[in-house]
Amino acid sequence: MGNKKKSAAIDMTKGAIAGPLVLFILPLIGSSIFQQLYNTVDFLFVGNLLNRTSAAAVGASSTLITCTIGLFSGISVGESVVMSQNVGKGDRAEAERAMHSSVAFGILGGLCIMLLGILFAPAVLRALNTPESAMHEAVVYMRIYLLSLPMLVFYNMISGAMRSYGDSDTPFRILVICGFVNVAADWVFVSAIPMGVAGVAIATAISQGLSAILAAFFASRPDREIRLSMKKLKLDMSIFGQVLSIGLPAGVQTIIVTFSNVAVQYYINDFGETAVAAFATYYKVENFIYLPIMAFGQAATTFAGQNFGAGQYGRIKKGTFVINAMGALTVGIIAGVILLFPRTVFTWFMKDSEVVDNALMIALVSFPFYWIYPILEVTGGILRGMGYALSSMVIIISNMCVVRIALLAIFSSTIHTIRSLGAVYPITWATTAICFVALAAWVFKKRLKQDIH
Repeated sequence: MGNKKKSAAIDMTKGAIAGPLVLFILPLIGSSIFQQLYNTVDFLFVGNLLNRTSAAAVGASSTLITCTIGLFSGISVGESVVMSQNVGKGDRAEAERAMHSSVAFGILGGLCIMLLGILFAPAVLRALNTPESAMHEAVVYMRIYLLSLPMLVFYNMISGAMRSYGDSDTPFRILVICGFVNVAADWVFVSAIPMGVAGVAIATAISQGLSAILAAFFASRPDREIRLSMKKLKLDMSIFGQVLSIGLPAGVQTIIVTFSNVAVQYYINDFGETAVAAFATYYKVENFIYLPIMAFGQAATTFAGQNFGAGQYGRIKKGTFVINAMGALTVGIIAGVILLFPRTVFTWFMKDSEVVDNALMIALVSFPFYWIYPILEVTGGILRGMGYALSSMVIIISNMCVVRIALLAIFSSTIHTIRSLGAVYPITWATTAICFVALAAWVFKKRLKQDIH
């Protein structure tokens, strides 16, 4: 038992930086990939076995689904930061209290959002200018998907807790299992039993439910670094207040980014069904690049949290450079490979040549600059891990919302092409990265005076 515990948890406050980070990041990348399988495999079946109306339905509702879970993603970040800081201090009891309070909040909140989402799905989708031809299927997909929201939130809270003490391997193993279950369920409910987009959503709900069950099983094992106990699930506001102080700004930040994507979706919908399907296809390919970036950002937050708790400010500064270099190199390679064979990759997800042509226009504008994105994600993760969640939120709102929506309005009224909408992304990545780097430089200058090393 003891050996399992040591192998699962990674102490990032001592020794070499790069080696432990690689061991921590690789399962995170794997977890992100398998989690994305829930939607990517859905879209593969939709794009190849159904039609463009179904593809537009899944694309239109997927953006809104992402928005509904944004708040809980933020709470999970707050939970992970508070726990990792206490792990760095050596206070496991306080870390455990933060976990149980966050999970309790996630379950209750997830149930509330699920009910509201199911009730108001048609009204919200109409407000987003969803094409009428795709409306019925979009509502069906969204409502069935939302049934699994509490389970998705539960899994994310548990996996965030595990990451806080350096265990990224267990969430990865869970998602490997659930990824294959999702593929099998998609085949059953779309191909063997043709249920259309409803079958796709059912398959996703089944796999997400299984991920929650497995997460509860592994987190409650006696060999856990920090153990989950259902009897201890309650809102302890003395510790949950700390989680909210970081998680609420992070959640608002996530929602704002999603809101800017919803604004993009509004302009996309104005171009018609083909454009909606093209952007939905683009997002599926884009995830091959974006998911590793998320992993580097999560690793940066855990690394900074543990070392902040231990008072290792100089080590955090050094780690910022290391993780940024690793992230930019990884993303540059992935984007480069996709750009070498763009049409081949995009036709994996969509056979309609007109849709693929439009998706390629977007990719050729944004992919060459995707190496910028890890800089803002990693540096922002470092700052959140140190407790600067509010400052991070301000930077994100200013750039990913205000600047992005302003550019959308300008480009749509002047240039009015799909390519111009795609160009908004790299421009705002750059402005956000510059702001984060400037803030990090100021923070390190201030904090290094307190570093005992």
